Amino acid sequence: MRIKSYGLGILACIALTLLIAPLRAAIDLSNVALFYVLLVVVMAVWSGRGPAAVTALLASLAFAYVFVPPAFSLAITQAQHLITASIMLGVALLVGHLTSRLKRHVEHAELREQHSRALYLLASQLTAARTRADVLGISEHFLATLFRVDDLRILAPGAAEALPEPLTPAGLADIVASRNLAILAVPSRGRTLTAVPLRVSKGLQGVLVFALDDATTLTAQVRELLETMASVVAVALERIHYADLARATGVRMASESLRNTILSALSHDLRTPLTALVGMADTVAEGRTAHPGDQQAMIVAIRDQALTINRLVSNLLEMARLQSGEITLNKAWQPVEEVVGASLQQMRLQLAQHPVKVEIMPALPPLEFDAVLMERALCNLLENAAKYSPPESEITLSATQAGNWLEISVCDRGPGLPTAEQAELFGLFRRGQRESNIPGVGLGLAIVRNIVEAHGGSVDATDRSGGGACFSLRLPLGEPPHVAELEVPA
Repeated sequence: MRIKSYGLGILACIALTLLIAPLRAAIDLSNVALFYVLLVVVMAVWSGRGPAAVTALLASLAFAYVFVPPAFSLAITQAQHLITASIMLGVALLVGHLTSRLKRHVEHAELREQHSRALYLLASQLTAARTRADVLGISEHFLATLFRVDDLRILAPGAAEALPEPLTPAGLADIVASRNLAILAVPSRGRTLTAVPLRVSKGLQGVLVFALDDATTLTAQVRELLETMASVVAVALERIHYADLARATGVRMASESLRNTILSALSHDLRTPLTALVGMADTVAEGRTAHPGDQQAMIVAIRDQALTINRLVSNLLEMARLQSGEITLNKAWQPVEEVVGASLQQMRLQLAQHPVKVEIMPALPPLEFDAVLMERALCNLLENAAKYSPPESEITLSATQAGNWLEISVCDRGPGLPTAEQAELFGLFRRGQRESNIPGVGLGLAIVRNIVEAHGGSVDATDRSGGGACFSLRLPLGEPPHVAELEVPA
């Protein structure tokens, strides 16, 4: 490229001389000199300082040989012409030098602007990176836009295995200690390995290494670019490291909190009825209840306590099954009245002290749902209403159609919803009253929400007018099949 530039300068000088030589009688010598100076400026802009200097020297000779009297001779007889030729040469060299220098500055400015844009894009992309693999991919794309690189990897500062040729553990340790960019030749492949330490304020996040085909591309500006890139990548890796640390800490704290909540709930709501159960069983076994009526009442109490424990354990197992995500809905089209009746029948003992008012809108369309799970959801709502309502207070169960939704509500006359934690009522191990003698581990409403959401619906809780609370679940009606389709063929 440089030889071509020199040749181009020589050819351009010859061409200009041939072009204006026929006009030497009509053009003043100073104007001829300006033509050559202009040519030198063009060569300086086009090819740089070296070709411009050669062009200036050749132009001076051509000017002296062709245009300065006596023509076609280098013998300059007049001092004025000698001064003109000398000034032309000096001006040409000076202008060529300044022009080429200005060109270099412009090229450097454009290169810095290009690098700044690339670094800005790199930093923008790294802000969205969530893993070290993301950082590695973004860094590889960034370098690929500038060089032909491959085998890009981020090495740990103390890595001793899977090191690229010719890097050794000792060599990596030296690079880490120096904290400076290093270039290693790969003789077997005719390439170079570039290693850039990823420095942060508190040490190193690793060493970025990549193979490079042409080491001559690593100019001072490119080295500066790589150092800046390494700083940006190191900050991204440090951010990911601390984000992972914070996430792991959060998970550990949540797990610890959940574990403590479970232990607290189990210790209170399982140990209390178990203790009572053992005491009543001992009383019956030792024959301390002489009256047959007392013995019968004790046995009934034992059964009730056993049923309470059974419901708690069932809720725990059901919640674990729902949380595992492996639940499969056994959906079928069926009337809502059936699941409502089945739920009331199952909860008759818990509702024994409460009059239950059932309000079901006439001619409700059938609904597609898993009858077992939906019955569990309604039982949990009814049990919740019975536990928090004073004896003899009415509980209302209603089912209505609202557009394309079926809404089933269970309303009680209990203390109402806690104003501070309404949004968390359907969370795991959340109870309306944290400290109370009411049995339960705070799973019932969470199970209701999981079952209803598995059916594409939603749950809600509101304060009831006149006191109490209403828990409502909304289920999509869908497109029920025709009656003929529901009939089983004979």
